[in-house]
Amino acid sequence: MKKNFCMTTLAAMLAGGACAETGVTLFGVIDTGLETLNNVPDAKGNAGRRSHLNSGNLWGSRWGLRGREDLGGGLQAIYHLESGFYSDTGAAGQNGRLFGRGAYVGLAGKSHRVTLGRRNNTLYDYIYPFDPTGMAAYSALTHDAVLAGRADNAIRYDGVFQDLEMTGLYSFGYDGSLKDGGEMAGAPRVGRELGIGLRYAPGALAFGMAFDQRHGTSHASQRMADRRLAAGVSYSSGAVISYFGYRWFASKSPDMASRASNLYWGGLKYQATPAFSLAGMSAYTDTRGSAADPLTFALLGTYDLSKRSSLYLLASYASNRGGSNLGVNGFDEQIVSGSNQSGVIAGILHQF
Repeated sequence: MKKNFCMTTLAAMLAGGACAETGVTLFGVIDTGLETLNNVPDAKGNAGRRSHLNSGNLWGSRWGLRGREDLGGGLQAIYHLESGFYSDTGAAGQNGRLFGRGAYVGLAGKSHRVTLGRRNNTLYDYIYPFDPTGMAAYSALTHDAVLAGRADNAIRYDGVFQDLEMTGLYSFGYDGSLKDGGEMAGAPRVGRELGIGLRYAPGALAFGMAFDQRHGTSHASQRMADRRLAAGVSYSSGAVISYFGYRWFASKSPDMASRASNLYWGGLKYQATPAFSLAGMSAYTDTRGSAADPLTFALLGTYDLSKRSSLYLLASYASNRGGSNLGVNGFDEQIVSGSNQSGVIAGILHQF
């Protein structure tokens, strides 16, 4: 839904009734599905099957407002407010934030944009296009949720130069929900996040790369730094698009043991008809110095009922080896230790 209206300020009235046009867009997504998982611990710790409704399986359920004001000379004031929610319960997402998916204001020109507020990190915007499932619930995100991270208190620059896009982000405290999550006097490293990214898409071949670094969110952990470098490539050939992605991770701290891993993924997407598409992918985490290296497979079928409504079927299998404990929804989900897991989601998505 888009509503354009005329806003007259006091200064404009004093100048003779001139009026500045402001464009406002109301948008949203509702995505709900029925998920079935095996090898979920029951009350006694034994393996059981769980079926439940789940929200945001392809796209996170959300509603939001975005708008602009023309300032003249090709310059615009812009804003974006985006609220995530769980469509199965109606509860607020992103740890209860009102606008947890995004909240920022800024200035934009024809090719450049600077914004202040809560933003997607550079991995999110520059790496997710190289996942054939679009980073659905079963995707590369299963292995690393920070690939779709967000940062509070952020300054971000975005530039477009024909086929090349570039971005840079600096956050004074990426998690404002924590009591001491950042923006602390005398401790600029607490909660600090910085990132850069670029994407080059001249035609059938597209390439993206992003770097992200996060520091610990307390005085004690501020010297800890989690670093991620990721790259992706895709190639379109008729109705088939091929994808490959890689993410390097290293966590270092003077007081803690270092951690490192490599994540690889790849797959295909096939647009069988204008309404039906099929995507498949596999992802593998190689944990440095450990045999705990999980492997996942995912398959996604989507049927568009219209331009705004779709049915989908999403399935995944997580294979745990060497003591890994990955569920199809990630490391934080419950799974019987040492087991593999299968998951299937059938759902409907509507955009407005």
